[in-house]
Amino acid sequence: MRSEVERWRQSGLSQKEFCKELGMKVGTFAYWVSRSKESEKKKGFIPLAPPAGSVELIEVSYPNGVRVKVPALDLKVLSQLIHLY
Repeated sequence: MRSEVERWRQSGLSQKEFCKELGMKVGTFAYWVSRSKESEKKKGFIPLAPPAGSVELIEVSYPNGVRVKVPALDLKVLSQLIHLY
C-alpha cells in the first residue's frame, strides 16, 4: 500500500480521484496515507557520545513551549523525552 501512497503523492490527483482510478474506498486510502505520515515521523534515535570528561546539559524544546534540560550522558532519558511528542 505504501507504493500506492507514493504514486498518489506524485500524481497530483486528489485522494478521491486517485481512489476512483484504483477502485478503492477513500476512507481506506486515507487510513494508509495517515499511517505513511506516522512512519515518516518515526525515523529512530541516533545515539551520540559526548566528549570524555564533559557533563553538558542538553535542552529538549517541545512545540508547546516546554523545555527540559537533561545531562548529555543520560541517553536513555533523552531518548524517552524525544519520543514523548
